[in-house]
Amino acid sequence: MATDIEGRVSLEEIREELLDCDSVEERLSYLIEIGATLPAFPPEQCVEENRVLGCQSMVWLVPHIEHEKIHFSATSDAPMVRGLIAILIAAYSGQSASEILQFPMDAFFGEIKLQTFITPMRSNGLHSMIMRVKAIARANEVALSSGMTIKAHPIERTAKTPIRTIQSALADFPILKREHTSGQRLVYLDSAASSQRPRQVIDAMSRVYAEHYSNVHRSGHELAAETTSAMESARNSIARFINVPELESIVLTSGTTGSINLVARAWGDANVKAGDEILLTEMEHHSNIVPWQQLAERTGAVIRWLPIRDDYQLDIDRLSEFLSSRTKMVAFTAVSNVLGTINPIQTLVKAAQSVGSRVLVDAAQAIPHGAVDVQAMDADFVVFSGHKMLGPTGIGVLYGKPAHLESMPPFLGGGNMIKSVSVTGFVPADIPHRFEAGTAPIVEAIGMRPAVEFLESIGEDQIIEHERSLVREVHRRFANEKKIKIYGPAVEAKNGIVTFTIDGLHPDEVGRRLDAQGIAIRVGHHCAMPLHARLKLASSCRASFYLYNTLEDVKRFCDAVERLIK
Repeated sequence: MATDIEGRVSLEEIREELLDCDSVEERLSYLIEIGATLPAFPPEQCVEENRVLGCQSMVWLVPHIEHEKIHFSATSDAPMVRGLIAILIAAYSGQSASEILQFPMDAFFGEIKLQTFITPMRSNGLHSMIMRVKAIARANEVALSSGMTIKAHPIERTAKTPIRTIQSALADFPILKREHTSGQRLVYLDSAASSQRPRQVIDAMSRVYAEHYSNVHRSGHELAAETTSAMESARNSIARFINVPELESIVLTSGTTGSINLVARAWGDANVKAGDEILLTEMEHHSNIVPWQQLAERTGAVIRWLPIRDDYQLDIDRLSEFLSSRTKMVAFTAVSNVLGTINPIQTLVKAAQSVGSRVLVDAAQAIPHGAVDVQAMDADFVVFSGHKMLGPTGIGVLYGKPAHLESMPPFLGGGNMIKSVSVTGFVPADIPHRFEAGTAPIVEAIGMRPAVEFLESIGEDQIIEHERSLVREVHRRFANEKKIKIYGPAVEAKNGIVTFTIDGLHPDEVGRRLDAQGIAIRVGHHCAMPLHARLKLASSCRASFYLYNTLEDVKRFCDAVERLIK
């Protein structure tokens, strides 16, 4: 069998030999034969970051860049799959990125009648390998021009340009068309608790259950390959949306709460000791308070609290009073879920870094508006939930700088988070999978991609300006109502949240009466009891506006509140 200088069998020879075979058995034997010609693959490169997901067998693939050409080395634990790899190596290795992307592989497979002698499961795995090769090629086009180093798991960086208006998006939310039991159209003003979902998210999740649901990263059959590919595609979309440079730094969790608990356990238990300090702010959600209090209880660390000013913004001028060499973690919300206050993230991050502290940003209230760029933030950890950004419940994201994630032990043990297990112990998987124990929230994760793409189709600027136009009108309408007190900064310093109280009316009564008119708001302490104590409140009313609300919603809401007062 003839090979070239790299030891490859030529594509032309593969074509001729396969066409000369008279039976399926002969073709499969030939695949095994050419698979045996692959160069030895270093065992140390058989790691999770080099594994191609979606294949029935274990497949590892590594790119090497040389003089604007991409060379590939790969192997599998299945002899026949190594034959398929040999075909891909013959077609792609040693080519430029553009040559790889332009190569008519489907036409070649048609010539050799590939589908007549490999199973659908093998075919699907082959497709996964081709997708990985093409993703590497696409990333390399950018990497070569900027001097970046190519990643084994490149992120698709194609920017999503806003293509729709707010008005055109309103029709995509079926639940908002329902008639309330009052006989009126529903006005939903509780998006800070949980947003509604567009039909694109609902349909995508239904398709998984109806067409290809299976567990992921395990089985090698066709359904498993399709579902794994869809889930990893969603991870890629999330990474692009928040401008993450490494796909491995995106850990899929159960939500913001799960993400913070993961950090408090896996990072906190290994790095915080008695006498160390954790700095929080007075406006934090309980999810960004209780895990740190539990860590303090376990370790003897001390919680400190950065106060807010009377204008409902953090007292940044006093920040230096609360930071020292003892500060190990600064955890704060990007946007207050009660006040709507948009915090100065970079100022807080830089101040924390100046004393050597790690930083966690709770972006749950920021991500729905598109205002999250983890590279610009430079925080060590960023967390958020899908259900506040048009996505499903039960799915969240932890972004962590790779060096931190690599140093953290697994928080939960079980399936999927290991490389190997024996009677004497286990070896954890590489990031991010070491933090994704058990069966993943598969359908929920897949539902994140259409949620991200929906937000991208509108764009951050349009979303924020729309929300502020609604909030400005609420502030204008309530400005002369002496019985109404609004808690929060000026409109330009916050997002779409209006938290208020009405003299003489308990928030529960306000919420009940508005609900009777088809208007849904949130009442209570909004999982922020320390903030309410600071404001000398037991509870409050919160109307949170989002991209699918309208000026007519504002009118209905304000008219109803004014009737309550009168």
